[in-house]
Amino acid sequence: MTTATIGSRYQVVIPREARKQIALRPHSKVNIEVRDHCLVVYPVNVAGWRGIGKALANGKDATDYVRSLRAEWSSRT
Repeated sequence: MTTATIGSRYQVVIPREARKQIALRPHSKVNIEVRDHCLVVYPVNVAGWRGIGKALANGKDATDYVRSLRAEWSSRT
């Protein structure tokens, strides 16, 4: 368990390891639920890719998908 501090504007920074485990990124949507006097934070399932490139992503996050493409392209040169 990791301790975090609530700022004056009631903001909490989610520790890096917790963010990595559930793949949170800046501007990710999360749900917050109160259970037995505890706050439970979990990611919102977003519909994912929309449009013509949806099938190309193979379920990856858009940022990760673009990074993998760039890495592939740079290895070709």
